[in-house]
Amino acid sequence: MNTTKLYLIRHGETDGNRTGVLMGSTDTPLNDHGRQQAAALSERVNALEVDAIFSSPLSRAVETATLVFGEERPIITDSSLQEFHFGDWEGMHFSDIARQYPEVWQMWLTDWEQTRIPGGEAFPAFRERVVGFVEEVVASHPGRRVAMVSHGGCIRSVLAHLFCGSVAKGYWKFKVDNAALAEIEFMGELPILLRFNYR
Repeated sequence: MNTTKLYLIRHGETDGNRTGVLMGSTDTPLNDHGRQQAAALSERVNALEVDAIFSSPLSRAVETATLVFGEERPIITDSSLQEFHFGDWEGMHFSDIARQYPEVWQMWLTDWEQTRIPGGEAFPAFRERVVGFVEEVVASHPGRRVAMVSHGGCIRSVLAHLFCGSVAKGYWKFKVDNAALAEIEFMGELPILLRFNYR
């Protein structure tokens, strides 16, 4: 049986990642350390035979994909792989959110999946667009090797869906590092996690 492989890669570090600021759908570039991380990952994975490369359209993901796989490789961008949109919380640190939005912040701490951040994306809609897109791509590439360069929230959602029974149950169980790879092999419909936070 030909197995299908999915490589999930989080973008390299940004200044927002370093300072603990929520960037979400804000288009922020890699910092110098993030570029070094992506280059280092390229050296680790250059032996991978990848048939298709998908990426979030945000520049930090596209630049990571280019640094990892090379400028000559075609990269398919799709907004389904874009990070969760935090609305009014974009560009804010958690401590500032707790101070400026105390009621919503407390709701988010107790029921983050159902809490609607002002101006932000509904989490169930985010979950459906990410997981649905990944499932569609995997199903349409049987026996192939597919790479997706995306964001921490997106990758956590996919891993939680595949290995924890639901995104809600497993979302916070995975700490996805910058410029790290998760390798998943599908034996039919059975997903097997071969590597996680590999770099």
